[in-house]
Amino acid sequence: MSNILERKDVISIIIKKRQAPESILMLERGVKRISKRKREMEFELRNIEQGYLAECKLDFYLERMGMNSNDIIVLQDLRLPATDGHSFFQMDNLLLTTHFAVNIDVKSQPGKFTFQNNARNFQYYMHGKKYGMMHPLSQVDEQCDQLRFWLGAGWENYPIINLVALADPSAEIATDSSSDWVYDCVMPFALLKKSFKRAAEQYTQAFVQLSELTRIGYQLAQAHCKPELRYWKRFELVDGDVKGGVLCPFCNRLAMDRLRVIWDCPHCGGRDRRAHVMSILDHFVFVKPTMTNQECRKFLHVEKEHTARALMTNAGILDWNRGTKGRVYYLKK
Repeated sequence: MSNILERKDVISIIIKKRQAPESILMLERGVKRISKRKREMEFELRNIEQGYLAECKLDFYLERMGMNSNDIIVLQDLRLPATDGHSFFQMDNLLLTTHFAVNIDVKSQPGKFTFQNNARNFQYYMHGKKYGMMHPLSQVDEQCDQLRFWLGAGWENYPIINLVALADPSAEIATDSSSDWVYDCVMPFALLKKSFKRAAEQYTQAFVQLSELTRIGYQLAQAHCKPELRYWKRFELVDGDVKGGVLCPFCNRLAMDRLRVIWDCPHCGGRDRRAHVMSILDHFVFVKPTMTNQECRKFLHVEKEHTARALMTNAGILDWNRGTKGRVYYLKK
């Protein structure tokens, strides 16, 4: 369901609102189970949390970006199929108005963003050391190109403004004289409203009716593809790297005991009937993309075949195929 924010100067319809990434929850669970790549997982977890918090801070500024009574359709964390048919592109914040669109990509990192040679050359420095980072302007340009392809014929001339928003107040932008125009595209959160106002003053003629724009917004939201978490592949995990057992939802420790129809934690005494569901998901995220009855028994620490079958069947997150040696389970799409 969309959220509608009404002000005297703007009506904003939030069709797709950002949510905490599932990757945060799963990585928090992963560091409880995995020792081999724990430091790398903790580093990735911190980066994702930092990025999410930065995007949440942006909401304060987005609420103040309505100008000239332009109705705004807002979509956040939008992930759509790319033109190559097998990859995806993601947009942090897409604001659609009847006159123009604004694509805002958030960078949470501190440090110095340096642009030279008409912004063709980009370097990122932190504490004087150079780090690799995708060219932020190339990134938003590619997002824009992909969005135009998705919108299709008739939208080629729809104005789309690409902005890179720097969340950290200490972040710096450095340019040579040929790249000064970058300041109109890369900026701290506080200057976003000024850019939005400038676009509203520039594009005074409506490109599309609000009803049609709203329809497009809902189509974009429906086309959103949830990312598949394949940390078994990302961190090159093999059998034995991941500790089994049901993770207690109360004290986050392994491993709960199965008492007939309920799980009991030997550490805190907490009891839960469906604690196994998230632990089954752990298997698919950190071990492999399929699960057999035998693998379920081993991972959840249950003995009986019919118990494992009931747990997987009733989890509500799995489908299965019948293989030559019984059912093979996989996550529902």
